[in-house]
Amino acid sequence: MIEHMTDEAYRARDNWDFWGAMEKAFEEYWIELNETAAFWEMTRRAHQDAVALRLGRLYDPHATATSLGNLLQTIKENVSCPGVVVPASVAGLDLTELESELVAVSDDDPIVGKLLLIRNEYLAHRGTRHVTKGTFASLPTLERDEISALVGRALNILRKYRERLGYRPLLWGHHEEEQFYRLLSLVRAGRTSEESAH
Repeated sequence: MIEHMTDEAYRARDNWDFWGAMEKAFEEYWIELNETAAFWEMTRRAHQDAVALRLGRLYDPHATATSLGNLLQTIKENVSCPGVVVPASVAGLDLTELESELVAVSDDDPIVGKLLLIRNEYLAHRGTRHVTKGTFASLPTLERDEISALVGRALNILRKYRERLGYRPLLWGHHEEEQFYRLLSLVRAGRTSEESAH
């Protein structure tokens, strides 16, 4: 369960980082990106959707979901009898902190509530009332700092409980942005070479 969620959280961060790199790249590489604007716009939207969908899975409140809330709830329910479902290393957990984390990953948290509404009414399902009335614009939006907070919160919780549950720490690089800029520099080199040939 925790391995799957860790992978999901890091993949959400990868999509988030790449989306940010694309936004930033328009400052320096606007000519190259605008030569194939439709492709880059589809790519940008795909990363936006992927971030929201991955975060939606991580924060899913459904009782059968592999989610942060269910992980924390399982730990909470078994903290008094460690060694059966969860390792003995959870015995000393601060229950007040655990309760706070449970709220932070639930739809009681305003940002999580917005995420789940967007996921459930627009991305994963199309709310009938929005389709018939054309009211998708009435759905809330997630600001960049809110998305960043959700990604960071998920990673921090997973790092903490991976350690407490005896899982090895993970190292997950940030090479996607670097490779994206390498691609853009190659596109620029090709464009410049083509222009000088004419």
